[in-house]
Amino acid sequence: MNLVILTEADLCADNLYRLTDSRAEHIHRILKLKAGDKLSAGLVNGPSATAEIRQVDRTAVELYCDFKNSRPVNLQKPEIDIICALPRPQTLKKVLQTSASMAVRKLYLIRANRVEKSYFDSPLLEKQNYTRFLIEGLSQGGFTRLPEVSIHHRFRPFFEDLLPEIESAQKDNPLCLCPHPEVPKQLCDSLKPLPSRVIASIGPEGGWVPFELELMQTQGFQLIRMGPWILRVENALVAVIAQVFTASGRNM
Repeated sequence: MNLVILTEADLCADNLYRLTDSRAEHIHRILKLKAGDKLSAGLVNGPSATAEIRQVDRTAVELYCDFKNSRPVNLQKPEIDIICALPRPQTLKKVLQTSASMAVRKLYLIRANRVEKSYFDSPLLEKQNYTRFLIEGLSQGGFTRLPEVSIHHRFRPFFEDLLPEIESAQKDNPLCLCPHPEVPKQLCDSLKPLPSRVIASIGPEGGWVPFELELMQTQGFQLIRMGPWILRVENALVAVIAQVFTASGRNM
């Protein structure tokens, strides 16, 4: 836990936050902190600051944290949105955590040809169930901005209708990337000049089918090579985000 993530629901008095869940257990059992100790805290979608522990025991932790003179919301450039073919629930937990820890702005979970229909019936897709994995990711990565998650049941309407409509409201033109192991173009070749925003699509375990690749390309997505490997979804997510920042840093 690199940053204790607080929410308005944790507020029990002026600048006093009470934790009774896994965060409190981590502070008590893992960090072994006591009253008077300090740690970094962040307010969801808000600033971060230094918090002081007022009380701690096996069941609860009370933190005093005044966000009035705090550090602003931490943003990064380029901003990254991820389109991910909906994976199995256990993998989705990792995707949610990684997206939050690596400061993804938006996470679109979509249907694809090689996505099992049953995945869309998972209770994990309910906001109250997936938010805790985003919180865990924020705590790991040290960010406070919660990724926006949306779920889309139809592949073609998403790319042909919904995504263009969403993007028309933006002031910038994002660089759209689709990692694929069978193309020669390298990621760094696509990042000149440095974009302010990137959208990357991550396929299912079995990969995109040819129709899906062709449709994404007609919508402006560039097929790029991250390496010769066939990666799991959660590993491909880490790879593309890391390589975007490595490549963009070279061209700044």
